[in-house]
Amino acid sequence: MFGLKKLAGKVTGSVNKFSGRKDFLEAVCAASALIAAADGDIEDAEVATVLKTIAAHPGLSGAFPTRDIEATADAMLKRAQAGRSGKLGLWKEVEDVASDPEMAETIFVTALDIAESDGEIEPAEQTVLNKLAQTLSVDPRKFDV
Repeated sequence: MFGLKKLAGKVTGSVNKFSGRKDFLEAVCAASALIAAADGDIEDAEVATVLKTIAAHPGLSGAFPTRDIEATADAMLKRAQAGRSGKLGLWKEVEDVASDPEMAETIFVTALDIAESDGEIEPAEQTVLNKLAQTLSVDPRKFDV
């Protein structure tokens, strides 16, 4: 029972920290779009996975309405399809919040969940994950990558 209260407090703390941080939501969605576009094509299943994964995160779903999550994810996925300039802009979104360790880990884990959603991490996805880990100063070994 104490463990559940502690976990609930941690989630509540994350919600409070993330609430109103549109830059954080944009960074999560940008990293997710980079993973979805890693192989050069964003499939409908990947779009659905991005939306489902972000919406399922307790800190994000508690901090942002579903419509905001969907609109931001859609905007970032469109940017990912806009060639090199779109992707460079997505990396900038990630860099904007990279100095916050809790946000950095959330961004990385969300991207990792999306990369693993089809059962395996493709080489192009691994390349993006490696760059995300470096950009976010996250040790991917912590997450068994």
